[in-house]
Amino acid sequence: MRLNHVALTVTDRERSARFYAEHFGLTDRVHDDDHLLILSSPAGGLLALSVGEAPPSPPRTTHFGFQTDSPDAVHAARAAFRDAGVEEVEWQPAEPTRVQVTDPDGYRVEIYAF
Repeated sequence: MRLNHVALTVTDRERSARFYAEHFGLTDRVHDDDHLLILSSPAGGLLALSVGEAPPSPPRTTHFGFQTDSPDAVHAARAAFRDAGVEEVEWQPAEPTRVQVTDPDGYRVEIYAF
């Protein structure tokens, strides 16, 4: 069994779609109606976005992650986040190399590599 999708309630669907397209490669719109936008990437997995009130800040440990092929890819993502002004909330340079950032609604998202 493998994880297939994550669903988030966001305050601005298009803003979140741009964020996840730019930084995580979720560019394919596989479903889009008044209630739900589902994004995917060539790497697989789905992210479902629906509009609602901003969620309260989740605990530090609540997050979801994307695995990359190498620590160099994590470093490159970290640099891209910085260049885009995305808030970094955690950085771990040693194995596993990982960076956590917050999306526009405060959800923690991680990129990591072993």
